[in-house]
Amino acid sequence: MKTGIFICHCGHNIKHTVDVKKLSEYFKTLPNVTVSEDYVFVCSEPGQDMIRESIEKEGLDRVIIASCTPSLHGEMFKDVLKKSNLNPFLLRRVSIREHCSWVGDDIEANTEKAKRLILAGLYSAAHYAPLEEKIVDVKKSALIVGGGVSGLSAAVFLSGMGMQVYLVEKEAEFGGHVRTLKNIWPSGRDGKDIVDEMVKELEGRENVELFTSTTISSFEGFFGNYEVTLNTPAGERKVTAGGAIIAIGFSPFDPAMKPELNYGKDKRIITTLDFEHNGDALQLPEKPRVAILHCVGSRDEQIGKPYCSRVCCVNALRVGDAIKTRYKDSYVESFYMDVRAHPKGGEEFFEDTQDKGVLFTRANVAEIMPASTGVMIRGEDTLFGETFEREFDLVVLSIGMSSPVDSKLIASLFKITLDKDKFFLEAHIKLRPFDTAVKGIFIAGSCSGPKDVEESINHGRASAVKLFGFLNLGYAYVDPFIAHVDPKRCSGCRMCEQACVAKAIKYDEEKKVVHVEDAACMGCGLCNATCPSSAIGLTGYIDRMIDDEISAFMEAI
Repeated sequence: MKTGIFICHCGHNIKHTVDVKKLSEYFKTLPNVTVSEDYVFVCSEPGQDMIRESIEKEGLDRVIIASCTPSLHGEMFKDVLKKSNLNPFLLRRVSIREHCSWVGDDIEANTEKAKRLILAGLYSAAHYAPLEEKIVDVKKSALIVGGGVSGLSAAVFLSGMGMQVYLVEKEAEFGGHVRTLKNIWPSGRDGKDIVDEMVKELEGRENVELFTSTTISSFEGFFGNYEVTLNTPAGERKVTAGGAIIAIGFSPFDPAMKPELNYGKDKRIITTLDFEHNGDALQLPEKPRVAILHCVGSRDEQIGKPYCSRVCCVNALRVGDAIKTRYKDSYVESFYMDVRAHPKGGEEFFEDTQDKGVLFTRANVAEIMPASTGVMIRGEDTLFGETFEREFDLVVLSIGMSSPVDSKLIASLFKITLDKDKFFLEAHIKLRPFDTAVKGIFIAGSCSGPKDVEESINHGRASAVKLFGFLNLGYAYVDPFIAHVDPKRCSGCRMCEQACVAKAIKYDEEKKVVHVEDAACMGCGLCNATCPSSAIGLTGYIDRMIDDEISAFMEAI
């Protein structure tokens, strides 16, 4: 056996607390290690070329890459092996960045730990066997959950590429919150016009089915062949989809969660959404005094909303601009923590608003107190360190975005993950921002985190492009790490069936044993660990691997 070990510096991420040169020299002394090299960035083009050349020149039959977490660059390194005519499943990734260099600053201890981790990988890789990816047929159809601008954008793209699309919206109309917006910044377009334009385009396509006032009761099956049950006004409907895009939007923050703001108790205390919908009907004096509060429901640890909602500052600026345009002699004061004028053009808009006479005060507002003569705001000017009390005719709360109300239900139904803020979690924030952990299921728009309208539309289209790439050929490759059952040892207890989150294990009533549907299996190993009869194994893994890895940690070096 000829093994090549490639140790990454990851710039300074690994090198600054792990002695990579020492590691490289150590592994050169071990038997069956033909190549042991360290490089600045193994994932770079020169780094990949180094691996490829070593495989071809030395005839390597195992490759170990000690770098970042295995979930990063996995497919890229597999491709390197494929192009070198080496089975990609003879690759072993060892995480020495997350498990060593990022853990502490003790170089000696980190280096020793990295040495044992790589050694464990070396011992385990000796048991690897060449495996082949499985080919599964996939349906060229997509389920899109949510009929806001993200879902509509995704549906327009996919249907335009000839794919069958099922667009499901739980409300009676498409468009979500955007439909109610009269003036979207910076384009100035009416949200209803944007929505109606996309809906009209979809209604004219034969490969699109639109469902409103519809919910999903079940989502079963596996990538390429998901069976979906819809509850429509006309009754139950079953459809089959190759993949899905979740685009269920967001929920506006409810200021009633902060009782000190007294929202809902006085008509002079409104939100930016209220202003958008009913701003023309407001009855204000000729020279009104208007206060605008930024970051209501955002960047607030006390209510569990530590994130920035990205749209609040621009919405606050829009309110200030509208008041100043309508009432030239008005007094408008914005109370902010920091102004984050997103997206492009926001900073210039911020400056224009100041030029129009809107006053910006860096402050923490403690409470809003309605009175007969006006609305009193009490707080602290954080720039000068002074408390203040000011009376206004109108207070506008610039509210943030909260996670969608159905996020837990949808996450449970589609077996996808939520982040700590209850938005849907992407597979990787930089490398796979549209994917979920479940193959063939993508997320789009503000259900994965706060986004403005333009960004949500683009996000929906990008998720659609990813899904189209998965389904376009009519078949797809899946990893060979799937469970297999020994029917001679299976007792038919069905404990594995209960443990399987992918619903890949089925019970045979005649034979009284279980079997695994290969295409549905996620290779998580839960059934393997659950089986009391040791009747289930996982292709590509044997117990001896774990024994040898433990030996690597325990033996004297």
